[in-house]
Amino acid sequence: MTDRLRDAYEIELLEAFADLGKPVLGICRGAQLINVAFGGSLIQDIATQIGTAAAHVAPAYEKNRHPVRFVPGSSLDALYSSQGGEATGGVVSIYHQAVRRLGGGLRIEAVSPEDGIVEAIRGTGPNYLLGIQWHPEFHHPGDASALDCRPILDEFLQAAAVARGSGAAQST
Repeated sequence: MTDRLRDAYEIELLEAFADLGKPVLGICRGAQLINVAFGGSLIQDIATQIGTAAAHVAPAYEKNRHPVRFVPGSSLDALYSSQGGEATGGVVSIYHQAVRRLGGGLRIEAVSPEDGIVEAIRGTGPNYLLGIQWHPEFHHPGDASALDCRPILDEFLQAAAVARGSGAAQST
């Protein structure tokens, strides 16, 4: 099911933020919206269109996890490497759509190693623009089985601080 009014509104909002140089962090639908707004397309239903796909959504909702692999040389790869090593842990997956054709001005940052589904995208322009398919709000602090998403949040907050002109922000 689609909601054309919501889609149009959110794309207009994304474009306004980008035009103003404001950072954008898209989560799940937000990552998909970023891709579509930049001219990309979506797999409409992973389970029925990609027969070899891993489960990216399940009845257990926020308990469905799978691994991600950062693309070597990507910004996420560098971000996690600078934190003291490789990213470990799974991500909470609650989606049935994903990037099919990548939009212009975007690059792939992470994929599912199980099936190659795109898990993260980033804008190549001067503004902070990151879309992740997973749900970091379900990654509880101290849970070693989940990817620690604080580096992503810290990076976003730093970009917001720079855009505001204060130059520094940290989450703890």
